[in-house]
Amino acid sequence: MNAIVLDLTSDLHYITLQYDGKIYDFSFNEKQIAKRNNWGEKIETLKKSVPAFDFNKLDKMAYAAGPGSYTGARLAYTFLQTIELILDKKFYAFSNLSALNLTSPEKIPVIKGNKNDFFYRYMGKDFYCDSAEDIPKGQYIGLKRDQLALKSLEQVDGKTIPTNILRMLLKDDNHELTSNFPNYIKELSYTKSQ
Repeated sequence: MNAIVLDLTSDLHYITLQYDGKIYDFSFNEKQIAKRNNWGEKIETLKKSVPAFDFNKLDKMAYAAGPGSYTGARLAYTFLQTIELILDKKFYAFSNLSALNLTSPEKIPVIKGNKNDFFYRYMGKDFYCDSAEDIPKGQYIGLKRDQLALKSLEQVDGKTIPTNILRMLLKDDNHELTSNFPNYIKELSYTKSQ
């Protein structure tokens, strides 16, 4: 089974690939925002590292739909939707929180947003709050980069999300989101500038 997972929901972008029986992890760290979404570089890296790589040979595709950078989630969605339209290959969206929860189902996954936003998964559902005090008590799992000040916190690397999404994608009962659209949990608010 050949499968690809994109996670563009943080400054560090990840692609996890299972191809011809091997698993590959790629990370892309571009400081300049304008160059961060350079698909040419990402595809070239895939082809250099996996010479036999061909999008036509993919059986499954997925992306991390959030919470995290909404722009990154939309870019991953758009890229996979384009591949879907060109090659007639379905793709799936997964919650970053359910990906964190995969290997630690007894823990409450928590992701810190840009401001005073916190996203967590509890009892199988994803939630948003604006204070860490509103997160249910328990043992937690979160990303090292978030530097959460929670007791009983297991901190994991960012590549845990795409790695776990790949594991979920390859299962029959994989817990993909019911919609492929980026899942941001919190309603986005826009203000009209004069």
